[in-house]
Amino acid sequence: MTWSAAEVRDYAIHMALRGLPVDWCSALGAKIGQGAAGRRSRPEAEARGRAAMALLRPDLAEPGRIEASTRALWGNIGRTFCEFSVLPRLVAQGRGVLSDPGRWEAAVADPRPLIVAFVHLGNWEALGAQLSLHPAFAQTRKAQGIMMPPTNRAHAAIAARQRAFMQVELLPMDGRIWHRLAENLARPGGTAWMAVDELVDGVVMAPHFGRRLKPHGNMGKVIRLAAATGARVLPVYSERQSGAHFISHILPPMEVPQGRLGAAGVLEQVQRLDEVFAPIVRRHLAQWLWTVDLVSLPDDPITP
Repeated sequence: MTWSAAEVRDYAIHMALRGLPVDWCSALGAKIGQGAAGRRSRPEAEARGRAAMALLRPDLAEPGRIEASTRALWGNIGRTFCEFSVLPRLVAQGRGVLSDPGRWEAAVADPRPLIVAFVHLGNWEALGAQLSLHPAFAQTRKAQGIMMPPTNRAHAAIAARQRAFMQVELLPMDGRIWHRLAENLARPGGTAWMAVDELVDGVVMAPHFGRRLKPHGNMGKVIRLAAATGARVLPVYSERQSGAHFISHILPPMEVPQGRLGAAGVLEQVQRLDEVFAPIVRRHLAQWLWTVDLVSLPDDPITP
């Protein structure tokens, strides 16, 4: 089937970005994110981002600080999406530094199944690539992750090409996805790679920031998978330092009680995982993809 003009255009842009040095590509992304094609074309998202920062970061109330943080947010969004076109080189050049290599190696060496839980901070694609290519992981682990196949055929082709070097099998979301992940976790070295801050029908599911806990979001699914398979949950996140340089943070693993937890038990464990990520995301709102989508509703408000 012939690609549309928009799909051809998108693929051509990707190929042009792919030929740039990593630093140039990242800097161009910042300009795009902060300019007419990014921030200025999405006034409603801009307003949501500012409101979220005002609610969750009262320390930014001084004149100019919200503006500087919002500008940094759109710059990070633009950088991250453009950096996807140079992702293999970004990783190969060692632009990600592990915060605690020993903790990552110990988590990988433990023979029990592992769920690597992350949020969309910094450059999460670089985080996944760096960790999955670490020798201790690549040699011993069979990892699977979830993806939502893009409807744009150019985007689908780009995603497949740019992620092909990663040591993670990406499974399309379908009716059997949770069974397939559970089956993989039951194998020796079984590992699942899961974002816990997904956007569903316009709602940012986590962190909750005082909103009602959502047992059916990805946090709840992580907890149920861990309880059913005996997997440990390892929280990780990416923090952009400057330009296209990152720290990949590895946090202490979380043990989840095994067996059927029941509704109350799931919520208790969701709250534990939420308490890990909420302060991290709050601290790095200018690097979080969903800051521009977070909304405080009258019947489910965000609390500072």
